[in-house]
This record gives sequence, structure tokens and C-alpha cells, in this order.
Amino acid sequence: TDLPGVLTPGRRSWAKPAWHLYPVRILDGRRREVYDRMRAAGIGVQVNYIPVHWHPAFADLGYQRGSCPVAESFYAQELSLPLYPSLSDADQERVVDALGAALRGRTVRSAAA
Repeated sequence: TDLPGVLTPGRRSWAKPAWHLYPVRILDGRRREVYDRMRAAGIGVQVNYIPVHWHPAFADLGYQRGSCPVAESFYAQELSLPLYPSLSDADQERVVDALGAALRGRTVRSAAA
């Protein structure tokens, strides 16, 4: 949570999230750069949560890009970090180290996570 340039998911005291994904928000328009550096480091990041109104199935509803600015802003920043039941503490540290390096403009070479 102390990495500059990234926001972690908010948590409510009464909620018990399923954590099927761990979506962080990469600030300052740097998502693509961080994505590329993480992938180069062997970290399996991905982008999720494409705004629903952008999907072709909903084109006939008349929504245009810009219609849902909050969803579109979130999508422009969202990057899902690896999260699965067998993710070890060492793997988690590797992901965090690679994210920190990517945010500093460096790529740490590592095995796939």
C-alpha cells in the first residue's frame, strides 16, 4: 500500500471479499508502461473490467465513449495482479518487488508468477 503511483482496492470492515482478482489502479496514465514492465518481468498481470457499454452486445443501446466517465476512468487505470490459492509468500514478494520496480521505470527479470 505504500507504493507511490498505485491505489490498492478499498475494503469495508463489514465486507468479506472473494478476491478472485486483485485489481490495483495505476495512476498518472502509466498503466500500459507498468503492464509491459510487469509482463517483461514474467509477472502475469492482466486488464479486467472493460466498461460494459463498450461491449458490442450493448451497442444498440446508444451509449458512447464518455457516457460513463467513472467506469472509463477506472478501466484506464486498472491492472489485475496475480492472485490464486497456491500463490506463495515468495511469489507475492516477487510480484510486489516487480510492481515497485515497474513504477520506478525499471524491469526486474524473474520467473513467471
